[in-house]
Parts: sequence; C-alpha cells; structure tokens
Amino acid sequence: MNAIYDGHPITVFIIIAAMMTTPFHILATYAFSGADVRKGALLGALWLVFGALMTLVCMWGVPSRMGMPGNLVVPAAWILPSALLIAFRQWALAQPLSQRWLIGLQLWRAIGAVFFIEMARGHVPAVFAWPAGLGDVFAALVALGVLLAFARAPKIPVWMILLVAVVGIADFASAFFFGFTSSEGPQNLFPQDTPSRLIEFPTGMIPLFLVPYAIFFHTLSLLSLRGSQNAERSVNQTLP
Repeated sequence: MNAIYDGHPITVFIIIAAMMTTPFHILATYAFSGADVRKGALLGALWLVFGALMTLVCMWGVPSRMGMPGNLVVPAAWILPSALLIAFRQWALAQPLSQRWLIGLQLWRAIGAVFFIEMARGHVPAVFAWPAGLGDVFAALVALGVLLAFARAPKIPVWMILLVAVVGIADFASAFFFGFTSSEGPQNLFPQDTPSRLIEFPTGMIPLFLVPYAIFFHTLSLLSLRGSQNAERSVNQTLP
C-alpha cells in the first residue's frame, strides 16, 4: 500500500520544485567557486539517485512497514550523506568552496512553512508543525541576514558561518524530537487528535531528502571553513 496523502497542490509543487533544484545548486556551487565542475556534476547526479531512492522509500511507506525499527530510517538518511562526505572530504574539497553559495542553500529552509498548510488540513500535528515550521523559517532568515550583511565584504566572518550552522542544526534537532515524539508508537509524548502523516508523501520528502541535503551543505560549509583556516595557518607559518 502506497503511503501518499492528498497534500495541498502548493505543498506538492514547492517540495518537488525544491527537489528538482538540488543537483543544479550543488553544480553551481562548484562552478561559481572555481572548483572542479565535474565533481559538482557527479555529486549532483549522486543526489538525484539518492532522491529517487528516498522517493520510493517515502511512497512505499517503508518506515511504517518496518515498525519501531522504521524510526531509524530518517536519522540514517540524515547521517549517511554527510558521513560519506566526511570520509571523502579530501576529494570533495580539494578546492575551497564559496561560503555564500553554501549558506545560500539554507534559504530553501523557508519551504518548511508548508507544514502549516498541512497542519490546517489535518495531516501534520500542531505539536510538530509549529516548532518545525517556525524553526525552518527562522534558519532561512538567519542565512538571508548573513548574506545581505556581508554581500560586499571580501568574505563572511567565521563566527557568522558558525552561527548559520548552529541555528540550522538546532532546528533539525528540534524537528526530529517533535517529529519522533508525536508519531504513533510507545515513544509518543504528545497524544494528538490529528494523526501524524509527516513521513508520507509529499511532506515525507522533507525529512527523507531535503533535510539530508541541507545537512550535507552545513557539513560542506564547516569542512570548507576548516580547510581554509588550515591553509591560512600553513601560509602564516611559512612566512619569515
């Protein structure tokens, strides 16, 4: 049985549009950073494959079919892409990437506002929709504020890059907590009259694909920042 509900057309359009832009954004990140475009294209292609796989997982209701172990599907989807990036960071980050493009991806976090639409339609419980939706919009506004504040600066300050990452990751932690504890099962801490259909299509593509992609970009940003700092230290040490 497919796990699909009648999401609002706006919700479906926004989520599918966001998914379709992901390979192009990562390609543009490499291209406008002066890095190896072929690596950007390959990473974009890998994300297309991952997106197709997660679409099947979502539509087939794999997490629900697995019972309690199915609760591990979402955290696994969040962790795996960034874990692979860390393992192959020397290949992926042989050239530094633009923090403006890396942070710019977080502007897409504003699509979390679709949770309010589905909350109103009785598909997502309010105990999840409010913290997750507001958290996503706030994370997007923080990223926008940083980009605007340093639009003409030579580079974005380190503490601002870290701020975007901390706010973004904190939002994901909050969303996972409320999503996990408001879903059916013994872990439910917030009994609701509205059953949670969060992990079903279309909203299921947010935790199963779009959140892992945003976490991947946070990881790219932090690893790129670390690489730049190490390079600067090496240059300073070699100077007389």
